[in-house]
Amino acid sequence: MKTLLSLCNIRRKLLAKNSVLVIPTVATAIFIGAMYSVTPVFICSSFLMSSFFIYIIGVFISMTLQAKENDVFEETLLLHCESGKSYYLSRELIMYGINCIYTLILLGYPIIRYLSDNNFFTRNMTAFDVIFGGLIIFVSGLAGMEVGDFFHPRIFTKRRDSIIGAIFVSVLAICKLGLIDNYPILKVPCILLPPIMDSFKLVGDSDIFSPAGMLLICIHMVGYFLVVMLLKIKLLGIKKFRF
Repeated sequence: MKTLLSLCNIRRKLLAKNSVLVIPTVATAIFIGAMYSVTPVFICSSFLMSSFFIYIIGVFISMTLQAKENDVFEETLLLHCESGKSYYLSRELIMYGINCIYTLILLGYPIIRYLSDNNFFTRNMTAFDVIFGGLIIFVSGLAGMEVGDFFHPRIFTKRRDSIIGAIFVSVLAICKLGLIDNYPILKVPCILLPPIMDSFKLVGDSDIFSPAGMLLICIHMVGYFLVVMLLKIKLLGIKKFRF
């Protein structure tokens, strides 16, 4: 545990010294300002748009963190760990911590606006809105982090291939529902894509979260990023060094 905490502390200090979070933070401020600039606002739609947005910045952040990694430093950390588990878990915890921060921002802003002005949204905000809105934002961010981190330079040696792969998976995930409607046979292989648009279809024009449906989507999302994470760690364990 001490080794894990030490690794997390080292990574946190390195993160504070570079500008990885500058662009995502500015983008988040612009996104919030633009989305909540016109009132009244639909509650569920705003949370779902936030979940889509955090997925995108999650992909960006994880791939930017990869680019900032120093090969020699990372190899030294790995070699001095008591076990590879501590090394890989420290990477995951840093990404999850970043995701928590952006989730709190994207979830907290509409709550504050609602508390300050009950007419800001088209209807009253309920506890279910906050719970399921927060869940879908959080798990979407984790899915984005894992998709981006899967295209690691140690797995895909060319940076170009990593970027193309992350974009390809994300675009297919966005277009998944339309592809399935036109080609039902694709329903099974589309399980390999993150369900970032499923909640949009579930809510539709109702602006009401279905507890059972949203819970299933969140479980699907959690299962997806866990599988991607374990597969990624397995591949990184096989190819421990880039060169």
